[in-house]
Amino acid sequence: MTIFGPTLGTLWRTIESYGIDPREVIGESVYTPGREGRIHYRLPFDSYDRIRTEAAEIIGDPAVGVRSADHIHPSHFGALGYAWMASSSLLTGFRRLQRYGRMFNDFESWLIDEGRDEVAMTLQISAPIRRPDEVADAFVAGLTALCRLNYGQQLNPDRVMLARHAPDDPSPWFGFFRCSVEFGADANRLVLSMAKASKPLSGSNPQLAALNEQVIERYLAGLDRRDILNRARVEIADRLPSGGLTEDSVAGALNMTKRTLHRKLREHGESFRSLLEGVRTSLVMGYLADAELTLTEIAFLLGFSDASSFSRAFRRWFGTTPSIARTGSTPEDMTPPHEGHTNESTS
Repeated sequence: MTIFGPTLGTLWRTIESYGIDPREVIGESVYTPGREGRIHYRLPFDSYDRIRTEAAEIIGDPAVGVRSADHIHPSHFGALGYAWMASSSLLTGFRRLQRYGRMFNDFESWLIDEGRDEVAMTLQISAPIRRPDEVADAFVAGLTALCRLNYGQQLNPDRVMLARHAPDDPSPWFGFFRCSVEFGADANRLVLSMAKASKPLSGSNPQLAALNEQVIERYLAGLDRRDILNRARVEIADRLPSGGLTEDSVAGALNMTKRTLHRKLREHGESFRSLLEGVRTSLVMGYLADAELTLTEIAFLLGFSDASSFSRAFRRWFGTTPSIARTGSTPEDMTPPHEGHTNESTS
């Protein structure tokens, strides 16, 4: 298991806030602010856990986890941090976090429970860690801080649940979350009303979000060369504008036969057509947000033979036309079916 190295930026700033030199805990070879060439490096999980433990012991503050959220910056999360800030709503940001969160580490994930009136984000930690209470505090408080960066500092969660025992002095938790906090809960969870989660955000930029998603998918594809789905998605995205995209060409780029590619995709419940449609519905959000692109140009960028084929596919995905979507609802707010199959030509 490994950790996305730049996330140590939050811990570095947290240690500094206590008047302690972070280099006492974090070696210069592990993390140094502003260091060139270390954007995408990864840290072994054991090293990360040891660093967090040593930092907590030196600091000696039971509330260090929740207080670390005051020092989060989107850049600490790479392309996903910037995609988060460009999300059209907190809900779309949550969906991105669930989909791409594994770029940060292999032991922590978020599950979304979307109800009619509220949205719950539940933290799952799958590896043994030395100080689980402080780590859970940091993750739940960190997600809250990222929500406030995007929504506004006035945002208060509706409820927060933490599995930890109640601290002797819970005031730092109540002071940070500014809502009901349940200690000793069955899970670590952040709950927002659907009204807050779905509110349109002023920082919404579907084009920027889509561009950063492409960066994330390339990063994930390189992170695990066995991840056939991401590798295939990257090849499809690269080949779409050429007009010559075929399953044979993608299979060849991945150094396998078409039959092998078909089998590997099927093992993951996917097909070439479902991946193609998924890539197209992801890219179209950014393209429609670019006013300089005509619908015909977007059609060709997505590998369609003409604008009418693109329009028919778009209506199937979102239930409306691309021209209406461009002048009305933000495309990012629409959630297309992931498993759809396209019959449109890719040439």
